[in-house]
Amino acid sequence: MGGQEGAWAETIIRLMAAWLLLAAAAGWAWRQQLGLSRSMLLASCRGLIQLLLLAFVLEWIFDLRHPIVQWLLIAGFCIVAARNSASHHEETRMAWLAASVGLFAACLACLPWLVLCGAIESQSRTLIPLASMIAANGMNAVSLMFHRMAEGGLAGDGVRAAMIPPVDTLKVAGLVHMPGIFVGMILAGAPALAAASAQLVILYMIVASSFTACMVTMLMMNRAMKERACD
Repeated sequence: MGGQEGAWAETIIRLMAAWLLLAAAAGWAWRQQLGLSRSMLLASCRGLIQLLLLAFVLEWIFDLRHPIVQWLLIAGFCIVAARNSASHHEETRMAWLAASVGLFAACLACLPWLVLCGAIESQSRTLIPLASMIAANGMNAVSLMFHRMAEGGLAGDGVRAAMIPPVDTLKVAGLVHMPGIFVGMILAGAPALAAASAQLVILYMIVASSFTACMVTMLMMNRAMKERACD
């Protein structure tokens, strides 16, 4: 029991140390009156609660074997992520639907192809985490696209702006940035070449899926806008 309590105490200390960095950044943002401190602190609390809940249900999620159940869960990821992206567009309901379809299309375009080619396994332990990565990175890209469009930019400008972060990350991989999967596999004792190969699969997937999510979302938004203009 004492060992378990010690492990919990060590975990809490690590979390608090990292959270204090975020709190300091939020305090700086507050002093500069940037309007970011509240969202940063709320996001930190939400992230903590959500990740703890995920830790409790992760084994159950990994036990899912039926493809329909897997894809229903993936669709749930996309819907939740799309809701967050839609908050950056004035037409929230329309943007939510378009982003949901765009993110799901990105998952549908990338994951089956990677399974078919043997780049990844079809087990839930592989598909679900990768789908969450596609949804999260696609959400960020779509949010940037909506934000640029809200500022008066063209849809194409929004797509170009949205693709800057994933493309820049790929450009500096191995030079400035050591991505998480690469580092994790190295620390676990995997060969460096295997770690680099696995990480490149993920980075290529993120760039392709983010672009797909943005393009499908943009096309759906354009079509919806045209139909509304014709009514």
